Amino acid sequence: MYRKSGVLIALILISAVCSAQCKNQITLVPLPAWKGAKKARDFVRFTYPLTATDSLLVYAHDDPDSAIGSYDTGFAITRDQKVLQRVFLRKLPVLRGDSLFAQNSGALTITRVCSEGSPIYFVTMQYEGDITSPELFLIAVPTAQDYVVSALPMVHGGVLDVSKSDPLKIRTWDNLFEGNCNACDTHYRITEYQIQSGKPVRTRRYRTRRLYSSDDKIFDDRRRVRFIP
Repeated sequence: MYRKSGVLIALILISAVCSAQCKNQITLVPLPAWKGAKKARDFVRFTYPLTATDSLLVYAHDDPDSAIGSYDTGFAITRDQKVLQRVFLRKLPVLRGDSLFAQNSGALTITRVCSEGSPIYFVTMQYEGDITSPELFLIAVPTAQDYVVSALPMVHGGVLDVSKSDPLKIRTWDNLFEGNCNACDTHYRITEYQIQSGKPVRTRRYRTRRLYSSDDKIFDDRRRVRFIP
């Protein structure tokens, strides 16, 4: 009896420790440094620790023969310095071969949100442009052996809402460009998703009732993601 009680207490303590270690957090990825490269290169621009053994590496490309300059090409998830998954923006089905986005975007943030003590990660990529430029949100959900990585449909000048009370429920805002300027008032299209088996499933889509300006404070163009209750 005492042995069983000891095992139960140990399991409770382990669960409590795991839950305490997972905290909701938005990490800003440093903006690219526009330096002239001497030769074409692919390199790791930013490293984000996922666990004691796992990391997310943001990859970038620089080419002196191109007028584009440096841009982020995607990311890799590693375990003990061995690649588990490599994600290339240009190969994502959601972009449908959109080389313009793939060669002109950069990582803005990596967001961690905790679901019953377990983390879910969101990587925000944005096209280099203005406050209404398109954004791409990628999701990485840990499994027993690996990570399930998926991408949400691209939105423009919007934001990703992540629920702190139910992190499996997320929603995106997409600018409908009903005005005649970038900062003009417009409705936004909101799309709600439920993360199931590591992948987003669309559950609802609607237009906002009120009008918003693209420079409204909720559309923080340095983050493009926010926590909601």
